[in-house]
This record gives sequence, structure tokens and C-alpha cells, in this order.
Amino acid sequence: MAVPSDSGKKIKFHYSYGGTFKMCPNDGNLKYIGGTNRILTVDKSITYTELIVKWWDICGPSMNLRCKLPMDDLYSLVKVTSDEDLNYVMEEYDRVGKNMKIRAILDPLPPPIPEVFEDYFRSYKLAGVKFFGYTPPQVYHVDQAMAGH
Repeated sequence: MAVPSDSGKKIKFHYSYGGTFKMCPNDGNLKYIGGTNRILTVDKSITYTELIVKWWDICGPSMNLRCKLPMDDLYSLVKVTSDEDLNYVMEEYDRVGKNMKIRAILDPLPPPIPEVFEDYFRSYKLAGVKFFGYTPPQVYHVDQAMAGH
């Protein structure tokens, strides 16, 4: 649970979603390219669930939250999945400077495994395979001797 003594204090998240990571040829650093980049200002006492719900309203309900720690680069993003994770990230930014924005990346969740395989089977029309409730069209071979009857 977030610390209630921070009620009324604000924190800013510089968040991005819908882009990709690319290596910058000039300096060899990893950059987040494309997508949407915005700032979200929230009470510092916000819980992980409340924060995610705010982002759901903006980005959609399926996402992973990863944050960059103040002295790290984009190679070492921290996955945030709980109030404890969120508090840890906020504490790290507090130790460095009060006015820093937390860098956050919102990644779409991968599709559930059944959807991935169902799409695969639909694409290749594999006959006779039943997987997670999906049965591709059956292929029947007619014996030439039986065809004349």
C-alpha cells in the first residue's frame, strides 16, 4: 500500500506506449522511438491499482508497466506489478531529486497462448487438429474404389 503521509504531494510520470526500442547509430544508446509520449501527474500516495486504472483510461486495459530507475538506462527497466514495486521506484527518484519525472514504458501484454495457436492453425489450415476448442476444417480423402459406388 502507498504511504499515506505523501497525500497531497504530486509526482510526474513521463510515460510512453505504442513505440519500439531501437539502438541509436550515433551513440549506441537504446532509444524508445515512436508511439505516444505524455506526462501524467498524480498524487504521490497513489496505489499501483489506481495508477494502472488511470493508464487504462488512456492506453487501454492490457499493459505491462516498466520504469527506468534514475541512474540506470533503458537497458534495465524495472517491472512494476504491485504497490511495493511502485513505492520502491518512487523512493529511488526521491533519493536523487524531488523534481525528476519517473520514466515509464507501457507495453502491451502478449496475447494469451490459446489465441496465438488458434491464429496459427487458422493461417495454415491444419486439418484434424483440435486445440483450445478450435477444430480446423477436416480434409476427407475418398478412395478411388469407393468413388464409383
